[in-house]
Amino acid sequence: MKNRKTIPLQGQPEEAVLANMEAMKSGDPMWAEGRTWSLVYHVDDEHRALLQQTARLFISESYANPFAVESIQRMELDIIGMAAGLLNGEESTAGTMTSGGTESILLSLYTYREWARSSQQGKKRNELVAPLTIHPAFEKAAHLLGLKVRKAPIDGHCRANIAEMEKLITPRTLLLAVSAPAYPHGTLDPVEAASALALRYGLPLHVDACIGGFMLPWVEKLHPGSIPPWDFRLPGVTSISADTHKFGYGSKGSSVLLFRSMNHLRHQFFITTDWPGGIYASPTLLGSRSAIPIATAWAAIHSLGQEGYLGITRNIMEGCARLRAGIEAIPELTILGQPCMNILAFATRSNKPDIFVIADFLEERGWVVDRQQRPHSIHLTVMQHNLPAIGKYLDDLKEAIAYARNNPQAKAQGSAAIYGLMARIPFRGMVSSNVRQLFEKLYGPENGETEKAPSGNNQQMPAPPAWMGWLNRLLSKW
Repeated sequence: MKNRKTIPLQGQPEEAVLANMEAMKSGDPMWAEGRTWSLVYHVDDEHRALLQQTARLFISESYANPFAVESIQRMELDIIGMAAGLLNGEESTAGTMTSGGTESILLSLYTYREWARSSQQGKKRNELVAPLTIHPAFEKAAHLLGLKVRKAPIDGHCRANIAEMEKLITPRTLLLAVSAPAYPHGTLDPVEAASALALRYGLPLHVDACIGGFMLPWVEKLHPGSIPPWDFRLPGVTSISADTHKFGYGSKGSSVLLFRSMNHLRHQFFITTDWPGGIYASPTLLGSRSAIPIATAWAAIHSLGQEGYLGITRNIMEGCARLRAGIEAIPELTILGQPCMNILAFATRSNKPDIFVIADFLEERGWVVDRQQRPHSIHLTVMQHNLPAIGKYLDDLKEAIAYARNNPQAKAQGSAAIYGLMARIPFRGMVSSNVRQLFEKLYGPENGETEKAPSGNNQQMPAPPAWMGWLNRLLSKW
């Protein structure tokens, strides 16, 4: 195929390799300037240097066999134990580390499916009941596992409506799932009510705390009584997923999946004994696993300690309060739901002026904007590196509101227009088809066809297709 990429005949000098990567990276969002409100969980340069040094220390180790590398096994068990303590687990609480929230969620559904299949009575259970705001990873996992997700409407505060969830429970229900918090609006689902519901019907309950698991406990310590119980303190909660690569401040990608007891976790393990290469046993989805995410998570937890986590959380929550107060002071804007930590979403009242026109204006000012739908809104996850930029963001937001108010004929342009159009299409299959075509184009062989790059260290990297920018923003929250 013409101009198809091939492995270089000769290796390039280290300087050239690094220069090429720096050139490719130059077009990425400048998150360190605080203009990106998602994806990056940064403490400071010193912490980042620690993670880099840890990664170099374990760059060659493979964790395919949990008994082969004793140091990583010890670190994994340490992290599982500390996470269980943080989330008020019992002596029986057990778990594994995974490559991220998606794998933790997939394994939780897999484990419950296998647990149900182990009894004749449970073999027909193949449905998950969850609120509309549950993370799309549950749908992805259900698709892969042959399960079905039944979604209930949310209440007026953007939380799971437990009464509506109960209406969806049938003899085919395998488990219930709620969020702590739900990503779109930062609202904590009523886990206490979900726990009672799970106990009443004898069903497992998974709490997706991938984003909140290593933040909510510190918020609760700083503000006692502000967060209702949502973890293993509730007897109906049987499993929790919590990402160490988010507010645990480890490197991507690492997560913890905990079960109240081995009664469920044992069904997660895959073992086969007739392979000529020997007995094959795998505790998680992946076979070969990098040791780096586990090691950096361990380093992060031990370097920060409880005082470090509390200090960071205090800084972030104080900044979030300033940001929230600034948004609430703008008459045209409303914050959706009742955010419980450092995640929030805001919209214009009755979408007047158009929130996507405001998003366009903010992007022109250099902000990376996460757009949402149902209703149209802008999402913000406040991190420590965002704090110095809050004042400037609020100033630009006020100007954006004024522009949109004074130009009612303005229409969303660029990525906002595309996202808005897709959000308004009544046939969701058309949206799915469009995104699928974009993925086919992105990963198809034609995307690897580029003109031969000139020699030298100062070459310009070819520009990506124009649609990649808005697609990245569209999918960034997943």
